[in-house]
Amino acid sequence: MSMNTTENLPEWLHSFIYETLGGYYQPDRIAARDNLNSGEKENQRYLGTYFPRSYTESYCIFCNLFENAEYQNMMKDRDTLRLLSFGCGTGGDLLGLMGAIAEKLPWIRILDIVAYDGNFNAVDMLKKIVEHPAVQQRFETVPSPDYSPVPMKDRKDFDLFCSCLKGFDVIVSMKMVNELCTRGIFSENPIGQFMEGLYPHLDGKGVMLVSDVPIKPTWKGRNDYMPVFLTEGLRSFLAAHDDASAIVPIPCHTKGVDCKNRCYPVETFYGNVFTSESLSYCMVAHKEVADAVCPALKDSYYRVNDNNEYCAMIGGKGVKDAFDINSK
Repeated sequence: MSMNTTENLPEWLHSFIYETLGGYYQPDRIAARDNLNSGEKENQRYLGTYFPRSYTESYCIFCNLFENAEYQNMMKDRDTLRLLSFGCGTGGDLLGLMGAIAEKLPWIRILDIVAYDGNFNAVDMLKKIVEHPAVQQRFETVPSPDYSPVPMKDRKDFDLFCSCLKGFDVIVSMKMVNELCTRGIFSENPIGQFMEGLYPHLDGKGVMLVSDVPIKPTWKGRNDYMPVFLTEGLRSFLAAHDDASAIVPIPCHTKGVDCKNRCYPVETFYGNVFTSESLSYCMVAHKEVADAVCPALKDSYYRVNDNNEYCAMIGGKGVKDAFDINSK
């Protein structure tokens, strides 16, 4: 049995983003690649079109982690989580994460949130969503969420922002690396450089999710798709950090450093506003955490995408989902 990849927006959230905040559905994949200079109308389109997708993706990915017995055991004495959403936009990834916490970690009552994005209008919409009574009745946000609507002009801005971070239980960044590459902040090994900047600011039991859509970037450099960059970036990051390990894709937990393959890891998600959306992602943590949470590799074929492609580093009998932390 594979992880759940289907989730609809809660009724209160669906009503709020479409009826109160003016979100509307109008796909435009080219415009969605870079939202730094988007105005209110463009952000309403993004809110109504892509926010639901990020919500579903984040919710399903983190539910799969949070229902893991070993992870729950590590968090059982906590009542507070410190969260960073890097490239938060209008907040789909953050709200999906919060929804997963609310459902799978019911004893967590307090959230300490830092949300960064370069677009002022998008951050303002996120603030309104987090201030909704449905959120405030479930969580206490102490101190008040730290929203940082500051554009990044170059690599120095990225490094400066990272230098101000500390001690997060969850770092999530969805579909941000391509935007940074488009603006010239990263060139070679973008996923690896991005992870290098954020990883030092994970708490001892923290996890970091980095993802992007499976597109061919428009920035100068190699003619490859983002899942290939993600695989190569994860591999270089793990090679440089003996204290870190991958949680997903599962084969990367023990095979990631030795692997030389150009994998295309992609999971497909489904929701009520969109039919399907593909996402390439990885999750890393300190080695002790990853060792506890990640299941032992079986002599099986691990499916890495819906095109019947499998991890080339292991095989055997049966097929398993490379993204399902709770596979037996």
